[in-house]
Amino acid sequence: MNEPFTPAQTEKLLQIAAAKLGTTPEELKTAFQQGGLKGLSASLPSQQAEKMGALTQNGQVDKLLSDPAVQRLLIQLLGQ
Repeated sequence: MNEPFTPAQTEKLLQIAAAKLGTTPEELKTAFQQGGLKGLSASLPSQQAEKMGALTQNGQVDKLLSDPAVQRLLIQLLGQ
């Protein structure tokens, strides 16, 4: 199940992530588009940016998001 998220699922995920990070979905999307995960971490408070940097440096995020079980869970959590 390596299907990409639908636009509705992507939007819902952006809303959830933005709420957790204290930003808007639009700002989150722009930061990510301009610099990927590094662009996103640049917009975070320093403690959160450090945690995200540690995750991205060793490839944990990519490995986690490519796992079919994690993808199914995200789809379930997004209600799709």
